[in-house]
Amino acid sequence: MDAPEKSKINFLSFKNKPIDFLPKSWVKENLQMVTFDLDGVTIPVGTYINEDITGTEIEIKTHKLSSKMVWLVKELKNYIHINFSSGRALLYLQNILGDILWDKASIQGENGNFTLIEGQIIQSAIYAKEYLQKLTDIKEDLKKLKSEHPDIIKGFEPKHMILSLHTARPEEEVCRIVEKRDPEEELYCQWTSEGYDIGKKGVNKRSGLEFLTSRLGFDSRRAIAIGNNVNDKEMVEFGVGVTTNPEIIEGIFFIEGKNGKLQGEILAEYLLSCFE
Repeated sequence: MDAPEKSKINFLSFKNKPIDFLPKSWVKENLQMVTFDLDGVTIPVGTYINEDITGTEIEIKTHKLSSKMVWLVKELKNYIHINFSSGRALLYLQNILGDILWDKASIQGENGNFTLIEGQIIQSAIYAKEYLQKLTDIKEDLKKLKSEHPDIIKGFEPKHMILSLHTARPEEEVCRIVEKRDPEEELYCQWTSEGYDIGKKGVNKRSGLEFLTSRLGFDSRRAIAIGNNVNDKEMVEFGVGVTTNPEIIEGIFFIEGKNGKLQGEILAEYLLSCFE
């Protein structure tokens, strides 16, 4: 769908501007969707993972949305579509975000690989068996690394199309293992502050948003996305991007946390004020 002329405000000259530089009139008249990153943006950062050496027992602890954020999202759904995008597995996200589903809300997991919307789970990228075998081989090598360094390598988050290995600190051997198993150089290996994400280049949170906006008939110029980490870079470059950490990724706008509030909550409050 074509955006009306009044939506074509030139944000190109903006760089990490405070969010109140975003005109409330533009939001009210044009905004169709907002996408929130999860960890460190809408829930506190920090995930505890402990997996036994056989991979048959795993303990995971994380956070949920605050009651205030749940209320804000429910109110915003009266005006726009709400999307959450994360590197986490879709089932885990559904448990965390169940309070805000289902109407006018969607979840995207595993860095854009899966979308849960309108009662459907849709895989946005299809992989050859060779890719899946490569991930399997890498995982076996990383299991050996865990056996050698159990104090550093904590374990894997259960996922389908990417690998997420939690570590106590950066470990260069992880990416060396990926490079050895990937002579075609089709994979990325990213440190995410809690561990490593390993997946296919070109499949990311932005490609997930391109799929979602196409499905919903939305214009990317009328969508906002907020993120804070390296795996949010492409997403924040999509539409009207908001960063919470300009030292890692730049955005058109910047939100700084204050008074104990996470930036996702601050953005939700600002957007809701535009409609009221």
